[in-house]
Amino acid sequence: MDRNALVPIMALAIVNGIFSPFVLVVFLANWFWYPHTFLPAMPQIISMFSALILSTLTIMVSGVPAALYQRLSAQPNGPAIGFIWLVGAALLTLPAVPNVIRALGFSA
Repeated sequence: MDRNALVPIMALAIVNGIFSPFVLVVFLANWFWYPHTFLPAMPQIISMFSALILSTLTIMVSGVPAALYQRLSAQPNGPAIGFIWLVGAALLTLPAVPNVIRALGFSA
C-alpha cells in the first residue's frame, strides 16, 4: 500500500472524530474508559479523548475490509488496498457530514 494514502484516511478519521454524532455516545460512556482516579473529570478533556477514541476506531474499522482484501487477494500489494481503506473511512464519516456542513455555515 502506498504510504501517501494514509494522509486522506487520517484526515477523514479526524473529521469523523470531531463531528460525528457518535462522539456523544463515547462521551457518555466515559465511566467505562476514562481513568477518573488520577485524571481530572473535566468535560473538555473527556470530549478531547472521546474524539480521539472515535478517530482511532474509524481508522481501525475502515482498515478491516482492506486487510481482508489484502489477505484474500492474489496480489497482496497494490493501490486497491489504500482505496478500499479510504472508501471505508469515507463511509464511516458519512454521519458526520451534516455536522461539518453546519459548522462551515452552509446550513440555516
